[in-house]
Amino acid sequence: MALTPYKIHKIRRQLSHGTTAASACTLNAVLKFDGIESPHCVYNEEVAVRLGQTLHIPVAAGVLTTTGDGLAFASLHIEAPGLALPNLIPSRYAKVAKQYPREVAALTVFDILIGNFDRSGNLKASLATPHIAIFCGFDHSHALLNIEEDPLESIARLANNELIVEYHPFYGLLGKDHLSEALDHFALCDESYVKACCRFGKTFRAVSTDLQENLAKALAKRLKKLPAIIAPHRAKMVLPS
Repeated sequence: MALTPYKIHKIRRQLSHGTTAASACTLNAVLKFDGIESPHCVYNEEVAVRLGQTLHIPVAAGVLTTTGDGLAFASLHIEAPGLALPNLIPSRYAKVAKQYPREVAALTVFDILIGNFDRSGNLKASLATPHIAIFCGFDHSHALLNIEEDPLESIARLANNELIVEYHPFYGLLGKDHLSEALDHFALCDESYVKACCRFGKTFRAVSTDLQENLAKALAKRLKKLPAIIAPHRAKMVLPS
């Protein structure tokens, strides 16, 4: 899996003279909040990062932080020294899929798992420098509890074995073997790990513990059903023979 470097804003003082030569620093990030268009954005982003890390999917890291309004999510800026990484445009999708076939297949299956229909534009990749392999997705505010306006309707759609993601930047570009490999990888994940990613043991902003539990059960069920969900749509996902 490609590595994901994050942009240092400033390196400050050295903290010690030990063997690690640790220094304080600050990183660039995009601060995200709950809003009218994405009322469960912070919860969605945190759960998506937890799931991505659990499943070893190339999604950008981020951290919870607090503001005067409560919990917020800081999505770290993806960047390598001396390398510009603008958001991917459609004309580059095929090249990215060819250069990062396993990562692309894994991210596509991940988006289907969480019902993320808003992947377009939310991608970074290094294409011009073969010695620097970077491929990463970010922004999951319109998945999970925000598929529909009502979070219970979003959970119901996830539990009902719908594809949900009718369009994806990498549909039609996946290798057959890479898609199968990604599905096999997801099948190895115990459902208890998926459930744990959704649970916080207390109300998370506007997301009650009941909503968290309902989402946990829906995603665990969806994880098991991924091959059956994808099978009828496989032809539009893979490269033509």
